[in-house]
Amino acid sequence: PNRRPPSVAQPRALPPASLQSQTPTVPPVTAMAPLSQAQVDTWVEDFMEAMQAPCDWKKLQELMNKRCTVEMPDEPKCKKFEDWKKKAEPFFNAFKAAKRTMPKGTRPIIVQSKKDEVEVIYAEQVKFTWTKGLEETYPNCTIVSGDKAKIFIYNRVLINGKGEGTWFQPVFSKNDFKMVDREEDKDSLLDQIYEDFTATNERFSDDMKVEFPVAGKMDKTQMFNLFSQFGDVTRSMMKGCPPVNMSTGKDEIFEGIVPAQYSFKWNTALNDTFKLELAHGADVVLSSYDCLKIQKGKVISFAPHFDAQVNIKPAGKSGAN
Repeated sequence: PNRRPPSVAQPRALPPASLQSQTPTVPPVTAMAPLSQAQVDTWVEDFMEAMQAPCDWKKLQELMNKRCTVEMPDEPKCKKFEDWKKKAEPFFNAFKAAKRTMPKGTRPIIVQSKKDEVEVIYAEQVKFTWTKGLEETYPNCTIVSGDKAKIFIYNRVLINGKGEGTWFQPVFSKNDFKMVDREEDKDSLLDQIYEDFTATNERFSDDMKVEFPVAGKMDKTQMFNLFSQFGDVTRSMMKGCPPVNMSTGKDEIFEGIVPAQYSFKWNTALNDTFKLELAHGADVVLSSYDCLKIQKGKVISFAPHFDAQVNIKPAGKSGAN
C-alpha cells in the first residue's frame, strides 16, 4: 500500500548500526583546482583595495591564510598573519594617504606552482605623503615629511585553491623612493643587462641557474639556445613599469624583477617547448616578469614568470591582456 511509483529512486537503507561506524560518511577529498586568471584578477583587486590607506586588516585577514609567510624588505620573515599585522600596521600607516594603482595595460601574471597553488606577480605604483615615520625608517632618503612621494613595487603572492594567500613578498628598493613628479631611471643595472642580453655579456655568470615556465630548468647555454629561437627578438620594458632591484641583505645578493616584453617572430620549435600551436614566422609579444638574482653585479639566477597560454600574444594586441 505504501509503495512509491517506480520512477522515484528508493532511499538507500542505512546499514545495520554495527556497520555504520565503519562506513565512511565523508566523501574522498578531491584536490582543489588552482585559481584561474579571472579569479586571480579579482583576488588582486580585493587585496589592493584592502591595502589602500588606511589598511583594512579585516579584509586582508579574509584574503590571507592565518599561517601565511610574509617577507618584507630588510625584515625577518613573519610566519603568521597576526605577526605580520603587528609589524606592518605602523609601517603601512606611515605611508600617508597611500594610493595604489596597477599600471594601465598590465595584469597579474600567473605561474602554476605546486598542487593547487599559483604564484602571482603584479606591478603596483604607490603614491603617498612622506611622514616623520618614514624619515625615521629611511634616514638616508632626502625626501622630507609632507612631500608627495612614490615607490614602484612588484608584489609576489602564492594563492591556494581556496583563494587564500599563503606567501607574500613586496619587492621594492629603498633607493627607489622618489618625489612624485620625478621620472623613473632608464639606466639602471637591470636596464643595461637587458640592452645587451647576449651570451658574450660577462654579467651572465657561467654557472647561472635558469628555470622557465613549462620548459623547466636549464643552464646558461641552453637558455641562450632557447632565446636563439626567438626570431629577430627585441626586448623592451612594459609601459609604465621600471625594473626593480632589491637588496636581500645577504651575501651581496639582489633580487631583481624586470617587466620584460619580448617581440619576435615565432619558430614552430617553440610550440613543443611551450605547448602551443602558433604559426611559424608569426609576430608575437611575450610579456613576462623576469625574476633575477644578482650577486656582485652578475646574474646568478634567471626565472622568467609568464603563462604561455595567456602572455604570448600576436603582435598588435597588448601582451599583458
